[in-house]
Amino acid sequence: MGFEDDFEEFETIMLTDEEGKEVEFAIIDAIETEGQSYILLLEAELLDDENAEAMILKKIAEDGEEVNYELIEDDAEFDKIAELFQNGNDEYDVEIED
Repeated sequence: MGFEDDFEEFETIMLTDEEGKEVEFAIIDAIETEGQSYILLLEAELLDDENAEAMILKKIAEDGEEVNYELIEDDAEFDKIAELFQNGNDEYDVEIED
């Protein structure tokens, strides 16, 4: 993706991985469709890696200033949102793996 030079432009969030370790992610893009919000994010350390794998998360709750996200479990919903990210911006390329 090659975003390293633009890192300061991205909002970042901290997420906890499966091992309980805090990992910083850069929010590459965000969309809202049908009343739901989604973010496309990439591990901050991998911003300069053109082959890095991004994640799509769905906003599930906003409690005051804390916002919670989760992975999209439904395959049809994921495919639809991934296609929106894939076609929605010329600044990055999204390839959907089957």
